[in-house]
Amino acid sequence: MPRLEQTIDAVFSDRDITPSDVPQLDLYMDQVLTLFDRTLSESKRAPGDKLLTKTMVNNYVKEGLMTPVRGKKYTREQIMQLLCVYHLKQTLRLSDVKALTGRTDVDFEACYAALLEDKEHMRTFIPELLRSQLTNDASDPNDRLRLCLALSEVANYLRRLCESMIDAIPSEEKGD
Repeated sequence: MPRLEQTIDAVFSDRDITPSDVPQLDLYMDQVLTLFDRTLSESKRAPGDKLLTKTMVNNYVKEGLMTPVRGKKYTREQIMQLLCVYHLKQTLRLSDVKALTGRTDVDFEACYAALLEDKEHMRTFIPELLRSQLTNDASDPNDRLRLCLALSEVANYLRRLCESMIDAIPSEEKGD
């Protein structure tokens, strides 16, 4: 099963934008997009995919997932907030993301830095767990479907856990 081994290694070797990658000075939209694209391009499924667009960012602000931009520049805190939105929107509905990020009582830089530490820990134990559990040949169509079904269910369990935590947030704190 060397191909599956290589795929696991590739998936768990993704690169992140670190807090030190984010300049201390405010950035224009194009600079923010360049930062995301340059640093996270390995996360794209296909080379032409867009990780983040002006329209997406404008919609995040309009929908209350991020604090409004003053002028045309994004502060470091807003970029950290955007990084949190970017990661959460991969799994959660935008209304759930808003409940977590559409607020002013969160230290987004500290939360994002903690995420990176957690991811580093997960990169060490999850691949080994997968290797011990996924013993079938992913080149066989039946085994590939079975593996994808199992992985999808793990993702569903984790998404549902996030949703339960979000549902426990009092309404006045969700930004509704």
